[in-house]
Amino acid sequence: MKFAIALTFLMILLPGSLLAAPAYPEATEILKQEWKKRYPAELKSVKANPEGKGVYRTREKAGLTYYYHFRVSVPRLVRGEELELNEAGVREIELWMRFRPSSGSYDLAFVRRDLLPGGGVWIRI
Repeated sequence: MKFAIALTFLMILLPGSLLAAPAYPEATEILKQEWKKRYPAELKSVKANPEGKGVYRTREKAGLTYYYHFRVSVPRLVRGEELELNEAGVREIELWMRFRPSSGSYDLAFVRRDLLPGGGVWIRI
């Protein structure tokens, strides 16, 4: 009985979606999988949480949404004379991975921080 009361109390204090949100190590692996599904260029390096702020959590129409910040390096691809793709160095990209627990979906966005939805808070998971 006491256990059930304690469990109910914890469920009220901690939103269920917070428990479902992955920490950066798991989010990094998910990012790599999602990247492979969408883009032909392989990731050369991934830096998770580059500014050390944590995860940006906001409430949208779909419910709680979590934004994970990454800096990734990808090869700079250029077309050769015979239309083949060649690597011409590496470029660094700022990348945000959005997680919506209500749908279990992840997507990637190439935006600046100031273009993220307002009203959110930085949290540590």
